[in-house]
Amino acid sequence: MKKGGLDNGSVPAGGLGTRLQPIGFSKELAPVARRAIIEYLLERLLVAGIDRIFINTAADKTDLITYLSLKSKYRDHLIYLVRERKGLFDGVALPAQFLRPADELYFGLPDTIWYPRDGFIPVRDHTGELVLGLFDTGTPERFDSVVTDKRGQIQSIKVKVPHPPSPWTWAIGKMTVRAANTMRKFEYTDDKPRLFGDIMADYCRHHPGYAVPLSGGTCLDIGTPADYNQAEDFVKSHEK
Repeated sequence: MKKGGLDNGSVPAGGLGTRLQPIGFSKELAPVARRAIIEYLLERLLVAGIDRIFINTAADKTDLITYLSLKSKYRDHLIYLVRERKGLFDGVALPAQFLRPADELYFGLPDTIWYPRDGFIPVRDHTGELVLGLFDTGTPERFDSVVTDKRGQIQSIKVKVPHPPSPWTWAIGKMTVRAANTMRKFEYTDDKPRLFGDIMADYCRHHPGYAVPLSGGTCLDIGTPADYNQAEDFVKSHEK
């Protein structure tokens, strides 16, 4: 608990996973080293003491809800919110409607695996209404490139640009409910949901946001069959 607020995990798990299909089930359940991909994120939230986790999903993802509620060892920490698909930001911010302004939402992507396991801890310990955890993936052009100043304040976030200004990309973060509610004003353009990175970039133009580079950290986004084929070796190489 910080400054009167409670810590909550928020996992956006409503995506169709079209890049990874056809696998015949929700992408968050794709097995890697005998675990569903989503469970790597759940484990890392719990390592940082985040033991109430909202799973924000869609009505047609009954296999995901069934597995997590009946078979996952993390089931006692999970709360399910079912919504229509509105974009990644909404998938992260959805629990804000039930929480207080100072409460914090810790978020990550359920189809990524990253190390170190305690990566949420430096994010947790950094003050700020919005704090991102950064990884050097080696391919920042595929993700959201984040530029900070010497104090760690975010100067820009560039989404999938050909020549990224920074090698650092975000994969995890936290934001207060107050920040999430402020970001709602940047959520749509012409009634279409905007990319989460663009929403955060606009927020940081008007309000301070911060980022913590996780030195020595590594992250694998399992979004395509080629990425998924690397996942088993990726985990084994970091869990010897």
